[in-house]
Amino acid sequence: MSNTKKRTKKPFDELTITDNYMFQTVMADPKHVRPLLEMVIGKKIRKIEVLTPEKTVETGYDSRGIRMDVYVEDDENTIYDVEMQASRKRFLGKRFRYYQSSIDVDIVNKGDDFGALKDSFIIFVTTYDPFGMSWYMYPFETICSWDSSIKMKDHAKRIILNTKGTKDKEGHEVSDEIKAMLSYMDGNAPESDYARLLDNAVKKVKDNQKRRHEYMNLNLFSIDERILGKYSDKVELIRDNNIPVSDEELIKILKITPEFLSCVRKAIKDNPDWDDEDVADYAISETECD
Repeated sequence: MSNTKKRTKKPFDELTITDNYMFQTVMADPKHVRPLLEMVIGKKIRKIEVLTPEKTVETGYDSRGIRMDVYVEDDENTIYDVEMQASRKRFLGKRFRYYQSSIDVDIVNKGDDFGALKDSFIIFVTTYDPFGMSWYMYPFETICSWDSSIKMKDHAKRIILNTKGTKDKEGHEVSDEIKAMLSYMDGNAPESDYARLLDNAVKKVKDNQKRRHEYMNLNLFSIDERILGKYSDKVELIRDNNIPVSDEELIKILKITPEFLSCVRKAIKDNPDWDDEDVADYAISETECD
């Protein structure tokens, strides 16, 4: 059996705005999330309602539901889903797709006309650069592959805010407020009114004993963690090397890819202090295994 240390829940006093619990708690207050939405969409919002912090959307009988960090609707019937992605996630594009379909199913009841679908924005805040362009923001909408001037007009937009961003896309500059917010979320001192607002909110949460108790009793187990657990078991077997077979046979026995096996071995060699979950998390992200 592996003797490496096991991952434990992050101490409450060490939480930052990019930790899911803190992000959900702070953004559940309309005065905290509305400025973010206004900066991203580029217009004022008269009124918003946070429908449910960490809303769970069930997509059908015996199907996988999803938990949304912050689920918001404004007075013009536009839906906003804001998600903190504090670690490199597998299948980022497919995650957008799944969130979008879940939102749409939640809005439209059986027999409703498609016109009942609302405009929607799904916003992922990532603490890593998913595309390597160093842009502060990556906006997406559905366009024709043959002619980008032809838009699908499905009224669904997806936006990535990159805390590791260092530059604008020429001709598509973002505001200084967005840059200051992302800098704060990347661990730097708050240098704008909005960043200071968020920082003060984080401090108030940490001073709240009820929140502290809530966090300490919170079950952070999720679908992703169950997947992580499955692959951690595979990492343990690879690490202990107790299966006297060839790599080809090991791949078949563990039902993994050659890339996953190679990535696990490299992570173990380069990071001897990592536990099995750390190695599995890294290898899953790097190889996008199922």
